[in-house]
Amino acid sequence: MVDQLKVFFTINDSIVQFVHGQVFFSLAVMMGVQWFMQRSRLELARALPWLAAFGALEAVAVWGNAFIPLQERLLPPDTIQNLRFLQLLVHLLTFATLLGFGLRLSEPAVPSWAAVYVPLVVVLVATAILATNRALTRGVDMVNNATVEALLRYALCLPSALLVAYGLRLQAGRLVGPLKNERLINVLRVAGFGFIFYALVEGVFAPAAPIFPANVINSAQVFQITGVPIGIYRSIVGAVIALFLFLSLDAFRIEADRLNEKLQQQQFLMTERERISRDLHDGTIQSIYAAGLMVDNARHTIEQLAAQSDNGAGPLIERAREQLGAVLSVLNKTNEEIRSYIYDLRRSVAGDEDLARGLLDIVTEFRIRTAIPTDWNVEGCGTAYFSPEQRQHIYQIVREALSNIARHASATHAQVELRYDPCHNHAGARAVRVQIRDNGRGIVQPVIRTGRGLLNMRERAALLNADFNLESEPGKGTTVTLVIPQVGGK
Repeated sequence: MVDQLKVFFTINDSIVQFVHGQVFFSLAVMMGVQWFMQRSRLELARALPWLAAFGALEAVAVWGNAFIPLQERLLPPDTIQNLRFLQLLVHLLTFATLLGFGLRLSEPAVPSWAAVYVPLVVVLVATAILATNRALTRGVDMVNNATVEALLRYALCLPSALLVAYGLRLQAGRLVGPLKNERLINVLRVAGFGFIFYALVEGVFAPAAPIFPANVINSAQVFQITGVPIGIYRSIVGAVIALFLFLSLDAFRIEADRLNEKLQQQQFLMTERERISRDLHDGTIQSIYAAGLMVDNARHTIEQLAAQSDNGAGPLIERAREQLGAVLSVLNKTNEEIRSYIYDLRRSVAGDEDLARGLLDIVTEFRIRTAIPTDWNVEGCGTAYFSPEQRQHIYQIVREALSNIARHASATHAQVELRYDPCHNHAGARAVRVQIRDNGRGIVQPVIRTGRGLLNMRERAALLNADFNLESEPGKGTTVTLVIPQVGGK
């Protein structure tokens, strides 16, 4: 039976090599398409280019075992030796990309730079050694080629495959929390076990060579004992790895579904915010405004009664007028606060407006609401990029500063300035400065320390990683300055 298998597989060796290479080429195509078509925030996605490169290079190296023997009758020995040298380089690149895949999977246990620089150093050093060995070799030296390939498998393939198995186990553990899918976790673990078997069939069973352990345990002995070439075992292991890694791609579908669900929730929230702001504006504010008009009319009526009444009812009428005035003040304040809430809700719906446009809307609203003359000025290159959350912090700081001017400063003039620091290599402003000034009575020191509004402004500035400064002297007005560093562009 064993002899019959030997004869069969010897005759069909080219088919065995083709199937072996095709398995890993299919792995490369699947991983490459997944990485190219669907970008993901999962850590596993960052390692897919390494896996795709590994599969493609493994296929080329294996197909060389079928291609090079066909050329031995047609090409001179030196050319054949050059092809064998190129095949060794492909093996080197294959195992180096496998090392990069394992290092990428093992982050953050290993630094992020290791996945790039460690394989690069390995390739450069090994290439120099292989080139030196090639220069010292003349003709076709099969023993030398087998020895070099065995060393590559022992020194690079074996530890790299075991590192990948360890990395896949780490990834399985990290995906338990975000994906909550036990089947997917088990799939990754099986793929990890697949790479352990890959380390055995690719890293241990090297070509027969006059070095230990290749002179004791090698691929030729496997063929002699079982009648089945090592390529069949490697193909089976590669098929298992490809299958379970393909099944692991379901992680990206699950992530996409979660992101889509989150987007739908955000859209629902935005729709609800718009509806609430519309209902507040069209219903609640109008009712409060109508109630304010009625209270104001009642106050005027009381003033007329006070003018016509005797002196005995005067104190009571005056007290009632003061109470109505207090009610009217509360209604106006409530009306102002609800308008502020509506403004914030609508700002949260429109998430991509320009910072200058948003600040101009705030200044315009302040002018209309308070009748305080307010200058608006923009200087600089006019390009800076902030997330919606960052813009909301900036808007709230400016609104709080303007609100303090309206309530406490007794100012007759205010100014809001937006300044972009000089652009740097057309990449946008390095920093953005927002300054709010008034000519009011200023703020005394105890208020600066204890005011809740000022504390909120400082907290928001800290969240922006911005510098916040408040300058004020009695009788000389107040200046609020916010300097926000520009971290990056779009």
